Amino acid sequence: MLKFLNITNFAVIQRLSFDLHAGLNLLTGETGAGKSIIVDALGLLLGGRSTSNVVRTGERAAIVEGLFELEREAEGLVSAFLSEIGINWEPSEDLWIRREVQSGGRSRIFINDQSVTAASLKRLQPLLLELYGQGEQHTLAAPRAHLELLDSFAAAVELRQRAGRAYARWRNASEALRSLEQDEAARERASDMLRFQIEEIEKAAPRAGEDEELAAEKSLLAHAERAFELSAGIYGELYESDGSILSRLATVRRRLQDLCSIDARLASLLEVLDGADVSLTDVAEGLRGYGVGVDFSPARLSEVENRLVELERIKRKYGRDLQGLLEVKEDLSKQLQQLGNLDERERELLDEVEAAALEYAPVAEALTALRASAAPRLEERMAEELRHVALERARFQVSVETALPHRRENLFPTQAEDARADTESAQAHTYWSPTGADRVEFLFSANVGEEVRTLSRVASGGELSRLMLTLRTVCRGERSSGAHGEARAATLVFDEVDAGIGGRTAEAVGRRLKGLAATQQVLCVTHQPQVARFADHHYVVVKRVENERTLTVVQELREDERVGELARMIGGAEDVETARATARWMLENLPEQEPEGARAQAREAGRRGKSGAKAVSPRAQKGKGSRLARDNSATLDKRK
Repeated sequence: MLKFLNITNFAVIQRLSFDLHAGLNLLTGETGAGKSIIVDALGLLLGGRSTSNVVRTGERAAIVEGLFELEREAEGLVSAFLSEIGINWEPSEDLWIRREVQSGGRSRIFINDQSVTAASLKRLQPLLLELYGQGEQHTLAAPRAHLELLDSFAAAVELRQRAGRAYARWRNASEALRSLEQDEAARERASDMLRFQIEEIEKAAPRAGEDEELAAEKSLLAHAERAFELSAGIYGELYESDGSILSRLATVRRRLQDLCSIDARLASLLEVLDGADVSLTDVAEGLRGYGVGVDFSPARLSEVENRLVELERIKRKYGRDLQGLLEVKEDLSKQLQQLGNLDERERELLDEVEAAALEYAPVAEALTALRASAAPRLEERMAEELRHVALERARFQVSVETALPHRRENLFPTQAEDARADTESAQAHTYWSPTGADRVEFLFSANVGEEVRTLSRVASGGELSRLMLTLRTVCRGERSSGAHGEARAATLVFDEVDAGIGGRTAEAVGRRLKGLAATQQVLCVTHQPQVARFADHHYVVVKRVENERTLTVVQELREDERVGELARMIGGAEDVETARATARWMLENLPEQEPEGARAQAREAGRRGKSGAKAVSPRAQKGKGSRLARDNSATLDKRK
């Protein structure tokens, strides 16, 4: 619901701010006062095309701001969309939208003070506001809107949601399968690479710590002659040579024993000397066999060096040490095994695609049958209702085209066909789509002898507004219940919905607007007092001149002020008191609202002749008050 609107420096509006409310909000005023400018500003706010012409002369920029309170059904969709474009928003918060148009033509858009694109705003618009009027045909002209209206009338929304869920499962499985099939060559290349890498590591046969051992051996082999000379010299000095250290140490030990026999306090030194003798003997024994079993040949050195080069190469290639190479080999083996398991995954996806397709097909067929059954009933209802809004010569048709189903063995449409399923183009039509296998379009002709055509080609702004008003009235029972969780725009805006009509027809339009306003906010520009009398909130738009500049202001009228405004609309300049009395009577004697369901039941009973009783419409049962209202409407027709 639109709660607040602020317009600054837009066309002839310098600054205009006013609150809006639930129910029927009506804008009235003299011709040219700027009522349609307010509607144009709303269109700009919700993604309409911007030009520098909208900026008030002499001003830097035009600004339009709106505060929206979302319905529960739309909160989740809006939250998901805003999150997608990077805007944080809590469903409990209102939504503040601001659009600025610079005098140079540049436009900026903000949602809760965060910049967004016009494309993003247009995606959000259907959940906030629908605008019908002079040239604003984008919503009703879209076949998607026709499909939603027909499904609402047919009570098919829940069935369509089932089709959407089945389609989503089918498409997800189909895309996964297609991706798997398209990547088959890449899979083969990946498998070959994995096998090569595993074989390369296996051929190298690394062993943890092997490189350190080989480095030590290389050092030994490179200095083998010097090492042998040193070991032999040390062994000789310790054990073999004349006056070796061990033989001399034995002499020292004997003398220390003699000394200990003289002075027993030195016995501990003898123990130390015995330990040194043992240690030196161990060293000599270790060096005595040094070099035995070690190949000191150049061939062995070359072999060790080559092995070290190979290990360094493979360590550099994989960026791991020898222990890490063993872990890499294990990981590569697991990846190869997973690629081998993709054949099994492919079989699983095939089963998922077929199961989802078999689930979707009967739902799509049921949806088609329901729509085909509802289409002629909607045409009949519209033919009856259009008479009440001065479109009695109009013809309204519902076109339902159903795509042929795929054969069971051909459950996988081409990628191009699958992509078309999500487009909103009027030409896009495929068996696989989130809304079933049907393409629905409303056709219209307002003139006798003219064939029915697409709405956007034949309906004027006023005709389009009245047509949408009638469609909303006919279909509102299903859509307004909210039983199916179908998100819809919370605010409907009608501009010039009463163009070219008056009297009882205008009153019928007012009734329908009032009926719509019972379930969602309605904002309507009107010139007819028969329509204005039904307002829950009545605003008058006034144009005046201050300091040689034209200004437009909006004022919400109190109940006593409404009498004067309706009297002005009646046009009783020659008999002001009579006009005011008529206006007062119109406000005090509002016609009772006909429940749409009761009227439909009366029509159904009349058509079928239930129990042989004559069908009587609720309108015929209203008595004197209704007759007085009709007499008064006739009087207004004569005055106009």
